Amino acid sequence: MADRRDEKPADFLLPETVKGWFSHLYTHLISGNMAEMARLYDREFHNLTNNYFKQTSWPEPSAIKSLVDDDATFLILYKQIYFRHLFSRLQPGMDMKVASWETYVAIFDGVLDGTLDLNVLPSQWVFDIVNEFVYQYQSYCQFRAKVATKSEQEIASYSENLYIWDTSKVFGYLHALVRHSKIVEILKEEEGVQATSEVVKELGYFSLITLARAHVLFGDYYTSLKLLEPIDLFNKSSRGEAKTTAQIHEKSPGCHVSVFYHMGFAQLMLEDFAAAIRSFSTIILQVNRNRNYYSRFADYEQLHKLMEKAMALLAIALFLCPGHRVNDQIHSLIREKYGDKQSKLQKGDISALTELFGFSCPKFILPAVATKGEAPINRSSEASQRQQKAFNDMVIRQQHIPAVRSYIKLYRSIDLKKLAAFRGVDVEQARAELMALKVSGSRLKLDVHFYLNNDLVLIDEEVSNQRTGEFFINHIHKFARIVDECAVNQ
Repeated sequence: MADRRDEKPADFLLPETVKGWFSHLYTHLISGNMAEMARLYDREFHNLTNNYFKQTSWPEPSAIKSLVDDDATFLILYKQIYFRHLFSRLQPGMDMKVASWETYVAIFDGVLDGTLDLNVLPSQWVFDIVNEFVYQYQSYCQFRAKVATKSEQEIASYSENLYIWDTSKVFGYLHALVRHSKIVEILKEEEGVQATSEVVKELGYFSLITLARAHVLFGDYYTSLKLLEPIDLFNKSSRGEAKTTAQIHEKSPGCHVSVFYHMGFAQLMLEDFAAAIRSFSTIILQVNRNRNYYSRFADYEQLHKLMEKAMALLAIALFLCPGHRVNDQIHSLIREKYGDKQSKLQKGDISALTELFGFSCPKFILPAVATKGEAPINRSSEASQRQQKAFNDMVIRQQHIPAVRSYIKLYRSIDLKKLAAFRGVDVEQARAELMALKVSGSRLKLDVHFYLNNDLVLIDEEVSNQRTGEFFINHIHKFARIVDECAVNQ
């Protein structure tokens, strides 16, 4: 019989700094020290990952029980972190996919039935829980779409676990969290309505945002924007004030950038170009002007990549909606990053739009799943092809607008035959293009007005209104918020 003195705890091989991270995070979770939890969760976790776990997984939850007094709440939260790192750095098998799904089920069931007591949790951590939930669902949908190309063993394992990452279950949990938190009623400021805790309220808020993101991944853009309607994303009602419930997204840089990116993309695909330009411009300017603040967060590299995609989408929107005024700094950023694509567009090469879209669009998914006994088929490219076709159809409808606008801005009046000759089309085609431009005028917020008098196009260019007062007031409030954030983070 082995000497009991030779028995060692499961964590004995862990570096002392890693042990200290677990002990300190657990201590601050129990004491409710939000600031220290946020520091340990974001920056310290990132540093330890780079030092010890860059190409391997973090310790299994069973290995750190003794460091956290076998606390069930801490262990279930750590399991979520463990699987998030595993999915981002390694190639998890089906057993890990199942285990991760069951971890989220345990967390969400615990929140919904009140058995999981979450009184204090950093906003970034709360967002990461639901954001990673949708990310892993997205990844599994991509795996599911091409499972027919896998080995027989992988197909058999997949067929045995059809219940995991099912679309109806994923959406069911997100909608349940929204209802449980009463976040929609809170955002509408209904009297006497409040969540059971701040964490539950934020969990519902972030669930609403990730639901909107998931609908974008399906190509259901209208529903995505309807879900975001209760949230005042542009701070219309709270300029210069402390962050209200509507601005919870600003507590998480990842959420802040993601919500504007996906909202702008949905607006672009619905051909609401003016709204898309506003969404993309807002987040691009904010992140670019506050790079020092955003660069302190561990996920800054991912935010930067998403910003580059937002700039590409903004370049598309500005081409399809010419004349829309944006900040000069934005023009400089786009020219610096995508100047070659803009040059191609100016020469009439529309293929540049397809290139920009292919780089900047989300990774689309199919919500459908094979039923039990149904043989899987390879549908790996179907979702992206559908959205690419929808985009190409939109470009065909809109591609004449920049050219027509550029011609009519040169004249106070122009004969329809002359315009048709410039365009290289017949008179009736030129008339149809003008009518399409006229119908789209209010939606595109064009900077030129015109009307047809028989075969004569009469142009009345809109005078640009300089609203300097609003400009300075907005920037004073933005500066005040930045100063407040810096004071809090010192």
